[in-house]
Amino acid sequence: MESNATDKIRAVLIDDEELALTALKGKLNEYCKEVEVIKTFDNPQEALKQINGLHADVIFIDIEMPRMNGFTFLQKLETINFELIFTTAYSQYAIQALRISALDFLLKPIDANDLKEAIKRLKVRIENRKRPTESRSENQTLEDQLQILLQYQQKNSQPLGLIALPARDGLEFIDVNEIIKIESDSVYSILYLNNNKKMVITRTLKEMEQMLPAHQFFRVHKSYIINLRFIRKYIRGEGGTVLMADGSSVEVSRRSKQDFLKLFSGK
Repeated sequence: MESNATDKIRAVLIDDEELALTALKGKLNEYCKEVEVIKTFDNPQEALKQINGLHADVIFIDIEMPRMNGFTFLQKLETINFELIFTTAYSQYAIQALRISALDFLLKPIDANDLKEAIKRLKVRIENRKRPTESRSENQTLEDQLQILLQYQQKNSQPLGLIALPARDGLEFIDVNEIIKIESDSVYSILYLNNNKKMVITRTLKEMEQMLPAHQFFRVHKSYIINLRFIRKYIRGEGGTVLMADGSSVEVSRRSKQDFLKLFSGK
């Protein structure tokens, strides 16, 4: 790292939710004057292309992002010459992985005091990285910590078959392969199943997106997630329309169109 004691800490923020990016940037600007946010990304694929040229001191990265979560993002990087602070909403699995690897993280919604403490720890790590290897105070390097994290992730992330959803008298277990699509209804989600059943559950579409396997489900619109296995036809348009196996049609937003079509481009 090339920063000195008088330099600002150069930060990059990666989160698929623009509101989360705005909130974190605002808190850094208000409470952590020593940090300069040099770039924000709401698309991890785009961040992956640009990250090496930004010369960041630290990256704040959301773990639960569709199509490329925070762990996958790290695996795709050739080199990591910056510090990391993960952000996560509630994933107990992610928190356990981070605790085991001793990597720093913040829980959403991010508390100002927690953020200030994280920046204090960050300063120590940045100073420590500038010392000769033999004089560093840490027992583990960042590379060691990431290796532990990724080993844990690979060992404990089994293919998802069933998800547990709240019911009046307990939990109802649903096979994800039975879900055709999910529709947002404010703080609720409506699940359409391939046995002509419909379920209304107290989970937001964002929460459902985080629960479902990214290789099988895609959020084509702010109000819809579809199971890619049940697509029967795509009709071109401004965003386009997808026809599903149950005969229903789902609008594809302009913002999602490019990423959606890439899934079928063979690249």
